[in-house]
Parts: sequence; C-alpha cells; structure tokens
Amino acid sequence: MKKIFLILIVAVVIVTGLNAQSQGSDSAYYKGNVYHFGFSGFNAKGDSLFTSTQIEAEFPGGAVAWRSYLERNLKTSVGSKYIKIPKGESSAIARVNLNFQIDELGNIQDIQVDSVSRATVHEKIIQEAIRVIKKGPTWTPAWQNGKNVRYRALQSISFVSSKD
Repeated sequence: MKKIFLILIVAVVIVTGLNAQSQGSDSAYYKGNVYHFGFSGFNAKGDSLFTSTQIEAEFPGGAVAWRSYLERNLKTSVGSKYIKIPKGESSAIARVNLNFQIDELGNIQDIQVDSVSRATVHEKIIQEAIRVIKKGPTWTPAWQNGKNVRYRALQSISFVSSKD
C-alpha cells in the first residue's frame, strides 16, 4: 500500500525570467545605494511584467510562512493515489514546476505549469499544486520605481510517496 509521508517544498518563490511574452530587455545599475532593474517585457495586456525588482513580491509573513502555508494546505492523499512507485523501489517523487504572476494588488494570476511537469506528472497532482497556489492569500506586491508592479515567480512542489 502506498502512503504519502512527505511533501517537499523545493524552491520558495524564486525570481525567474520565464516570461514567454517578454519583448523587452533586462538591465540593472546601481545608483544612490539602490539597485535599479529594468523590466523583462510585457504581459498579454501590454503591461510591464517584472522578474527583477527593487522589492520582490512577498507572501504575508515571508518565505517561512509561505512554506508553512503550502505544507498545511496541500492534500497529501493525492500523491499516494497517483504516484507510481517503480518496481524494486521503496519511494517515488512527483515534482510540479509552476510559475505565476503576482499583480499590482498582490493577487495571484496566470498560473502556468512547465512542459516537463505536464509530460511526467499525473494531472490530479498538477491540479492539486495549482489549487493550493490559487487558494492562497493576497501577497505584498513587488515594488519598482516608487510603484507596485506585476511580478513573475516560480515555485516547485514535490510530492513524495513511499511503500509501507
């Protein structure tokens, strides 16, 4: 019988340049004790979408609270149902890599799953990872040049299943 006994949070919101709609360029310079970053492009609406900012978007309570939120809210039973443990192995991992936007108000939007996860992970596990990201509270938005801006983040969630 399979039993899920651990959920690993592999990466806690990492700044990433995964904006497939990017038409701009990144630049950075140091002036007045502050790093200034350029935008990475535009989203589908034509708004600037940042992957590097003066102040990054943040989950309420920071990275530790984000990890705790994910651990408390992920349904571990999904992994035990849909992760196949190879013959001769005692455990298996299913990793879902997602990226999402945090808008100027701190709302999560445009959740995307990478193609490797789509090809290798059962759809029910992917849906669970999306559900928990989507369900989360409002974030503190990213800040650039004196105003809130859209921000793209990456999260990798690993489900581990083992035999009893």
